[in-house]
Amino acid sequence: MDFFKRNNVKFFVVLIFLIYTIFSFGVYQARTLNGNVNNHILAAEMFGVPSELKEKGLNFLYTGPKSTGWDGQFYYYMSNDIFALKDTPAHIDSPSYRYQRVGLSLYAAIVAKVIGMDWVSPTVYLLSYLFLLLAATWAGAGLFSKLGISPLFILLWSLSVGTQLTLFNALPDAAADAFLILALAAVFSKRYILSTIPFVFSALSREVYVLFPSFILLFALIDTVLAGQKLHSIKIKEIFNRLFKYNSHYFLLIPGGVAVAWHFYVVKHFGIAPSEQASNILGYPFAAWTKYFLSGLDGNHILVGANWTAYAEAMTLFLFLVTLIIAVYVSLSVFFKTNPLVTPVVRGVALTAISFSALYACFGSTVIAHYTGYFKAIALFFFLIPLLLHFTGFNKVIKFSIYFSLFLSVFLTTAYHFKVRVFAYPENFDKYTKMSTLTNLDTFSCFENYNAKIKVKDVNIIHANLLSKIFGMKDRIVIDVELFNNSANSFVSTKSTGSVFMSYHWVNREGKVVVDGVRSVLPKPILPGSSENITVVSWIPSHAEPLSLKLSPVQEGCAWFYMRNPNVSQNISINVKDKL
Repeated sequence: MDFFKRNNVKFFVVLIFLIYTIFSFGVYQARTLNGNVNNHILAAEMFGVPSELKEKGLNFLYTGPKSTGWDGQFYYYMSNDIFALKDTPAHIDSPSYRYQRVGLSLYAAIVAKVIGMDWVSPTVYLLSYLFLLLAATWAGAGLFSKLGISPLFILLWSLSVGTQLTLFNALPDAAADAFLILALAAVFSKRYILSTIPFVFSALSREVYVLFPSFILLFALIDTVLAGQKLHSIKIKEIFNRLFKYNSHYFLLIPGGVAVAWHFYVVKHFGIAPSEQASNILGYPFAAWTKYFLSGLDGNHILVGANWTAYAEAMTLFLFLVTLIIAVYVSLSVFFKTNPLVTPVVRGVALTAISFSALYACFGSTVIAHYTGYFKAIALFFFLIPLLLHFTGFNKVIKFSIYFSLFLSVFLTTAYHFKVRVFAYPENFDKYTKMSTLTNLDTFSCFENYNAKIKVKDVNIIHANLLSKIFGMKDRIVIDVELFNNSANSFVSTKSTGSVFMSYHWVNREGKVVVDGVRSVLPKPILPGSSENITVVSWIPSHAEPLSLKLSPVQEGCAWFYMRNPNVSQNISINVKDKL
């Protein structure tokens, strides 16, 4: 019981993180991930799946030649092939660059071995990642409490957009942060030997994190050499005696050594340096930031286009800049402070934060194009700023202003993130509709008559699991039909006016359209007198009255077949009140 009493605040902080994360992911998996937790790696068909994982039944979330998925798929694949000795590199966009960041993948592989599994499943990958963040939240809360900082401030990091989205999508950024927090918690307790393992994993997750143990060691050595004396008063022999005397600080050389050794392995194995496969990651300071920020302010963001999200992206870029400025201000204040509380460890952390700020100011378009790029990188500052702020000696007004700015940044970016990614209800139906395969730009005139016949071949209702339903996912209906062309015109799917698609309307008893249908591409032109098999798919809508699913082709820009010729339609009646 004493343990619980002594750590009740840390338990409370971890509980907040866990409840928030489970709720957020519950909604996310029910909607964006189509109710399948394994989809969190956001795998895409265009890269294929390593043969070993294909045999395990791993499926794609994204299909079609234009759907790339997310980078997390690559880091997940790596967890089942740590040394790239199988066919994994053939299914990764930039294998040298990705394998440079093997830390999270290696950690997940170790966890899988420990629990007796012969492979890393997507679920094990996710749960091991969640456990890592739980441990970091606990350690961060403990470190803050030890220093006299409110443990609640660790939630600025653990609940931030960057931390949450990297967990949800198998990316290594939050893992690098988490390993670093574990390492710093050990270092601040003077357990340098213990810190080497998380420092190694942190550097292997994001190579630039090797600066933390390196700079801490640098200032520890300076402190050892000087020992309170002026440099000019110390003899050369005495300097060497102090440097070559055993000191646990020297264990901080290990992360750098491991990172360099791994880098050489990656270069030798792939025949190309990771940096040569990185595209538009860095550029001139604030060049990309300015371009994307101004496009957002103009209401026509370069990536997201001309809608409200353009202004939201401008807002997140501004918050990114504010966070950078605060980080520089706080870090410089600590770095040049002569207060004895500013130990070599603190000074090393401050110099690394300054270096990171300079690096992040140079982010190129690949990172700056979307909030998910730069906020997963800057998430670490939501831990470092409260940590370093403790050593600044700033008055309460300045500290309050800084904390308020950090809170506002986390709150506003989270609200935007929930709107566009977590609570969004994307229709990932391309594997049925094949809309991504459309390339034809031909335009056709509207038909004079709309003669066709629909034959329903199969109806399959896919029920959402209980957890998905709790978080708002609906059941789906998938219908296989055969469409016969009984007219004098060819039915062709294109990107232009006059294109014919197979679709449907959900209609009520009065025949009023309640829900417009998702279009499905005709696999090839249907000539007069011929037919083709097509699949249509729909969420089963929640509605207070019985609805019918009215199947019908549609000629875009012209007419629905069933509205011009009622004999075309096939109806499927479903009492949607039973689904509420």
